[in-house]
Amino acid sequence: MNIRDLEYLVALADKRNFSLAANVCNVSQPALSLQIKKLEDFLGVVLFERTPKCVTPTEDAAFIIANARLILEKTAEIRRYAHEITRGERPRLITLGVIPTIAPYYLPSFFESIARFDAQANIRWQILEDKTDALIAKLDRGAIDAAILVVPSAATLEHEHRLLFEEDLYLAVQSKRALACAEAIHPGEIEDDDWLLLDEGHCLNIPIIEACNKAGVGVDRNSFRATSLETLRHMVAHNSGVTLIPEMARRDNDGVAYIPIKSPQGYKRAISLVWRRNGLHAQLIGDIAAHLA
Repeated sequence: MNIRDLEYLVALADKRNFSLAANVCNVSQPALSLQIKKLEDFLGVVLFERTPKCVTPTEDAAFIIANARLILEKTAEIRRYAHEITRGERPRLITLGVIPTIAPYYLPSFFESIARFDAQANIRWQILEDKTDALIAKLDRGAIDAAILVVPSAATLEHEHRLLFEEDLYLAVQSKRALACAEAIHPGEIEDDDWLLLDEGHCLNIPIIEACNKAGVGVDRNSFRATSLETLRHMVAHNSGVTLIPEMARRDNDGVAYIPIKSPQGYKRAISLVWRRNGLHAQLIGDIAAHLA
């Protein structure tokens, strides 16, 4: 199995026709058909159902085709990277870790804000989503160059970091509940309710547990735990419980009311850019952090 085989596979999955796929791949139809059959024999899996009118990927082929697309995308990136090097435009590859409760909401703004750096320094970014502890460990061993996260105290002495911004956390409740009309709420006023958490390792669980403690509400270890903020949002909208949602993840008309929480210190989270002090791109990342801050 080689890259050309994967190109044939994806083309046939897209065109659903041997002749059209062969045209896309610039080969003869018999050659493409033969190569697809060889690939099926090699994998031991029937990839396509053939009928006189069309060709349809089998259920077993879905995973294989999806990963073939990823491989081809990465192959194209490798070719572009090599082409830039041959033209004397060696790009700087920076691997950036981001926690999942930030990545989908902040990254578009992040890249828009640093467009000037990307153009001047010829930066290529590789993004890795993971939880805070895992990202810190990857920074420690040099697997990533920087990370956007809520800085734990243990990380402050080990790596350079700069605060980018702070954002408020809101109590999220179903919009039809009486509590949804409150302009603001004190932690002690929160009713004994089913609290929804993210799964183990998400730093957003810490302020949720603090809010529960101030409200005199215990968090059941067997309570529902989600893998993403979007799952929490949908659960709240269906009145399955309450949770905390950060400012950047709020949405309009989603069936959820976002209530400010009264507190002397406020319910906030601080988003920072963290990078390895002696890393290859430390100076550049520090300049980017200063620009963003």
